[in-house]
Amino acid sequence: MIKFGIRQSFDRIEQIEERFSRRDVPVELALPYYWDIYEPIRGHLREIADRIEVFHTDVLGIHAVQAPITDGKFRIWGKEIADFAKLLGVKTITLHPNNVNKDKVVQESALENLKYFADLYKNEIIFCIETFEGKRRVFTPDETVSFNLPMTLDTAHIRDEKKIWSTLKCYKQNIKNVHLSAKEENKRHLPIDNFCREIVNYLVESKWSGNVILEYLPEYHHRLINDLESLAGTCLEF
Repeated sequence: MIKFGIRQSFDRIEQIEERFSRRDVPVELALPYYWDIYEPIRGHLREIADRIEVFHTDVLGIHAVQAPITDGKFRIWGKEIADFAKLLGVKTITLHPNNVNKDKVVQESALENLKYFADLYKNEIIFCIETFEGKRRVFTPDETVSFNLPMTLDTAHIRDEKKIWSTLKCYKQNIKNVHLSAKEENKRHLPIDNFCREIVNYLVESKWSGNVILEYLPEYHHRLINDLESLAGTCLEF
C-alpha cells in the first residue's frame, strides 16, 4: 500500500503547533536539519511527540538531523530518534549519508552502526539511507544497493532519469520511501512533473508498498496539497 504525504519541518519547539496542528494530510516529520539547531530540542522529543499526538497528526516517517552516521555518537542520537519514532508509531527514519574521506574502515563503521540498530529494533524501526550521488558520501546510491541497505529514493538527488528507473526497478523491494519532486539543471525540489507522475504510476502498477513524500522548496509549498491530492487520486484509477 502506498501512503502519500508532505515533508513538514520545524526548527524550534515554538513552531510545533503552527506546523503540525490542523494538518489534514499525512506528513514526514523533518527534525531540525543542522546539529546546532537540533541540539536544543534533543531533550524535548517526548514532549514534542506528546503534542503531535494531541493534534492527531498522521506521521508517516521521520527525517533525521544531518549528522555523521560513521562514528559512535550515532548510536546515541540515533537511538533518541528511533525511540521518538516509536512514540509516534513511525517505522522508517531517513538518514543522510555524510561526506567522508572514504575508505573501507569508515564504511565498515557505518555498517556496524546500522547493524547495531537493526539488531536492537529488529523490524520495528528501519533506518533508510537517502540517495545522494556525491562520491564522498559514505554510501552512494549504488553502494546502498550493493550493501543491501534500506533506501529512501529522492528523485531530485539523482541527475539521470534512467538511473532513477533502474534503481527503482531492480531495488524497489528495499526502497521504503520515495521523496518526490522535479528538478532542473541548477534547481531541485520543484513541483512534480510528468516524470514524477510516471514514477507514481509505476509504483502503483507494481503494487509497491511504502511512503511517497512530496518535498518542495518553500516558494512552492502552496502547491503541495493540490499536488498530493492529484497523486493520491492516481491510486484510485488502478
